Amino acid sequence: MHFDPLHLKAFTALMAEGSVSRASLELRTSPSNVRRIWQSLEEQLGDHLFVSSPTSELRPTSAARLLDREMSPMLEEIRRFEASVKRIHQHGRALRLGADRNVFNTRHFGRIFNSLRRDERFRISFVEVEADEGRSALEAGACDMFFAVDGTPGRRFESQDLPPLRFDVACTHLQSFDRPLSLGELADLNWSLAAFAKTAVALDTLRKIEASGAGSGRLCSQHQFLRWAEELTEGETEAIVCVQPASFSRMPQVSFVPLDSAAGYPLSVTYLKQHPYEFLPTIAQQMDRVLSALPDGSRPSLS
Repeated sequence: MHFDPLHLKAFTALMAEGSVSRASLELRTSPSNVRRIWQSLEEQLGDHLFVSSPTSELRPTSAARLLDREMSPMLEEIRRFEASVKRIHQHGRALRLGADRNVFNTRHFGRIFNSLRRDERFRISFVEVEADEGRSALEAGACDMFFAVDGTPGRRFESQDLPPLRFDVACTHLQSFDRPLSLGELADLNWSLAAFAKTAVALDTLRKIEASGAGSGRLCSQHQFLRWAEELTEGETEAIVCVQPASFSRMPQVSFVPLDSAAGYPLSVTYLKQHPYEFLPTIAQQMDRVLSALPDGSRPSLS
C-alpha cells in the first residue's frame, strides 16, 4: 500500500474539517481534487473512510479512526519537514488568486495572471474556490484575492470593480464573419445567453441586450452551452452569447464572433482590508489598467 504526503494531508484535513469544501480550503486545492484523493485512499484500503450526510457533512468510519491513529507519527514528521522548508523560503511571498473554474477559464483572468507573473515582489499561484466559498477562503487565508462576478460583500473586505467579462457569439454557421456581430444581426437569429453568473444577474443582462436591439433571447446554463457546442444537435438555437473560454480547441466546429457591444458580466476583485500585503490595492489598480488597455473599439454601452 502506498500513501504520499498529499494523501495523508488530505485525509487529516477531512478528519478535522468534516467537509470536502472546508478541507479543500484548508489544503488550498479544489474540492474535486480532495474527492479524488478520498476515493483513491478508499480503493487502496478496500474500505469506506467517511459517510456523507444529506448536508454534505462527513462522519468518519471505524476504518478512518484506525488509520488516523496509525498515521499520526508520520504526519508529525511531514509537518516538521514543511516547517523547515517554510523557514528556507521565509523571505519569499506568494500571492494566491482565488476564483471558480468559470472565471479562471477566461481570457480576462489569463491576462491578469500573466501580467502578475512578471512582478518580482511575489510568486503567483491559482486556488480554485467555488463562487459561494469566497468569503470563507479570504477569511481563512486560503487565497489573498478573490475574483467573482457577483462580488463578495463584508465589512472586513475591500472590493474593486474590474472591466467586465466581454461577450462573444458562439455559432456554427457564421464562419465567414471576420468582424464583430451587431446587435441588429443578432436579432435575426434564434439565440440564447449562457448564464455565467447567478440567475438574477444573468436575467438582468439578458434584458439589457434585448432592449438594445438584439431581438428576443433566452437563458441557458453553462452546462447547456457546452452540451450544445459539443453535440451540435439540430434545434432552434442558432447562436449563444457567451464569455468565450480561454481555450476552445476541442470544439473546432464552433466559431466565436465578437459581439459589437460593451455588454458583459461584471467582475470584481476582493481582499481583506487588514491584509498583511500592503500592496494589494495597488495590484487591484494594476489589474484594472491591464484589462482597460484592451482595444475594444467604440462599442456602445448598454444602459
